[in-house]
Amino acid sequence: WFPSNYVLEETDEAAAESPSFLSLRKGASMSNGQGARVLHVVQTLYPFSSVTEEELNFEKGETMEVIEKPENDPEWWKCKNARGQVGLVPKNYVVVLSDGPALHPSHAPQISYAGPACSGRFAGREWYYGNVTRHQAECALNERGVEGDFLIRDSESSPSDFSVSLKASGKNKHFKVQLVDNVYCIGQRRFHTMDELVEHYKKAPIFTSEHGEKLYLVRALQ
Repeated sequence: WFPSNYVLEETDEAAAESPSFLSLRKGASMSNGQGARVLHVVQTLYPFSSVTEEELNFEKGETMEVIEKPENDPEWWKCKNARGQVGLVPKNYVVVLSDGPALHPSHAPQISYAGPACSGRFAGREWYYGNVTRHQAECALNERGVEGDFLIRDSESSPSDFSVSLKASGKNKHFKVQLVDNVYCIGQRRFHTMDELVEHYKKAPIFTSEHGEKLYLVRALQ
């Protein structure tokens, strides 16, 4: 993927673009996971097909429990899925929903509903979700969104800035918007209002892939 109009995508070391892991492990031990302490509850971001017997197949949107983080293999977590199967999962294919075991193991864990914010700089706008994290935005887009759905949230790293989170095929996109002297800056472009920015990227691509696929802000996440 390459930026359109110099719009820069936010990076996330835990979710690298097109991750590829082919037998990188060093003999991680396996067990059936019975009695293991649950470290996290996670949700899968992409489908994964195993290449060794140690690895666990899964589809996008599955919920699993992390029961071990092998010290000799930090890029992989041992997980247990809803069917009781245990195996290794690449950690950048999942997002952590909560720490510890699920309250109702037979059901997917319930996470707090993320919706438009009632307070904050753009309170009342259908696309403004306020102080939600990148992970919460990912979960909301994956659960309820279709390609082109978006939300705008407060930046986690810079309190005065914002991030545009966009549902895209394969992997969601996140773009940083800086507020400088009451002007909203995204890449090399400047806008006097956030509404102006949103309307612009409904008509012009906010991102263009190396194959020419264009991404637009289509509608606020419902």
